[in-house]
Amino acid sequence: RYTEKALQFMTNAHESGDPFFLYLPHTMPHIPLFASERFKGTSARGLYGDTIEEIDWSVGQILEKLKELGIDENTLVVYTSDNGPWNLKNGHGGSAYPLRGFKFSTWEGGMRVPCIMRWPGQIPAGMVNDEVCGTIDMMPTFSALAGVSLSSDRVIDGHNIFPLMKHGASVCSPHKAYYYYKGNNLVAVRQGDWKLHKMRSGKERKWELYNLKTDIGESQNVYEKNRETAERLIALMNEFDGRMQEN
Repeated sequence: RYTEKALQFMTNAHESGDPFFLYLPHTMPHIPLFASERFKGTSARGLYGDTIEEIDWSVGQILEKLKELGIDENTLVVYTSDNGPWNLKNGHGGSAYPLRGFKFSTWEGGMRVPCIMRWPGQIPAGMVNDEVCGTIDMMPTFSALAGVSLSSDRVIDGHNIFPLMKHGASVCSPHKAYYYYKGNNLVAVRQGDWKLHKMRSGKERKWELYNLKTDIGESQNVYEKNRETAERLIALMNEFDGRMQEN
């Protein structure tokens, strides 16, 4: 039904001659899982796999409609997720392997997600970019591309990442550091290859430091061997959290 509504929306917008923005957040694979009759039992991964098959089909329908309307060469498509998979033991969750953690955690498995973008003539085909950015950057990016100014009455934490999209590794991320909150609490920061976690056990606090370049699974805590790096990251966290609370 989401797909049917999306296709109709695109058709109506095209017929009216208006540019459009379509945001299509599927409920699934959030639980409870369901699959249409057409997709039940079509994967080797059970109901979860069937659900993914249907989402894949949905994406294909969107891309086919863009071609049908003759606007696929002039439309930016972004496919991504808001978080990692559920940690469910009944087969209803996915896997972020080799990343550590799942949804609800600030480990890479809870936060790092795939992102695929398509815009012929603007984004080079086959380009891979591992600079840090996030869905927080979508609004500033889309606004810049549409020639719309951002509100000046509030702090906008996202950035226009179109240079990253267009030029790839030759451009650095506009984020000097990336901050990970759990609720209202800042619990981790990443800068370059380094990621620092603030861990709590009762009233005690300890730090865990990982080099994501050599340890993507966040399994080797190197805090004691890199105290200077850790202190720099702690200072960044304190400074940013102060600004966050202020604003």
